[in-house]
Amino acid sequence: MSITKNTPKSINISAKSLLAKCMATENIRVTHDENAETAAFDVKNRELVLPVWKDMSNSMYDMLVAHEVSHALHTPFEEWMKALEGMKNPNAFKQVCNVVEDARIERMIKSKFPGVRKDFARAYGQLHTQDLFELNGVDISEMGLIDRLNIHFKLGLFSLVQVPFSADENQYVTRMENTETFDDVITLAKDLLTNWENEQEEQDQNESGDSQESQSGQESQSGQESGDSQESQDEDGENAVSRDD
Repeated sequence: MSITKNTPKSINISAKSLLAKCMATENIRVTHDENAETAAFDVKNRELVLPVWKDMSNSMYDMLVAHEVSHALHTPFEEWMKALEGMKNPNAFKQVCNVVEDARIERMIKSKFPGVRKDFARAYGQLHTQDLFELNGVDISEMGLIDRLNIHFKLGLFSLVQVPFSADENQYVTRMENTETFDDVITLAKDLLTNWENEQEEQDQNESGDSQESQSGQESQSGQESGDSQESQDEDGENAVSRDD
């Protein structure tokens, strides 16, 4: 999705920067970047980067600030780095962990500052209308579990979409609703990643089996056609001898 950039006149950048620092309870560095695709918080260097979008509402801005400030308050850098050590697929684990951690930190910031609840509801409604999550024409039930969890905790919570889960998958929804510590996040993220890897392995095995069956079927068909051709040649030879007689 393409978002037009330019700072909206209705937003006081200085006031919003001060708001972020007050919410974070520390003198974090706040940067407004016209090239930023979305908001982000550098947990190591304590820098909050905010995008500059045209027609950004105050609710959208406050939601982005609240989300990233909650990372500043609740996402520990050292534990984050430690969790990545030894992971055979660190990039995939980081993505899964982000989904789980986002749900936790948003729940915590809304609890600490109840006034931002309406900003989250309005902002996610606007992002959904703009199709930021690229759901137009997509059957959500066919999406992977991790993607569906992300959609549920960002849009489903506000009844913007209905996200289906199987009886077995509901355990992950419940666990994600109840993560309290970062250790809870890491444990759940590892379980989700293992589940995803098992599904991928099973899918690869099924595709491999289908490919082998298809190849075997083709070879069998080829052999049958070869036998039919040979029989046809034999019959032609017999007929030719008969005519010579």
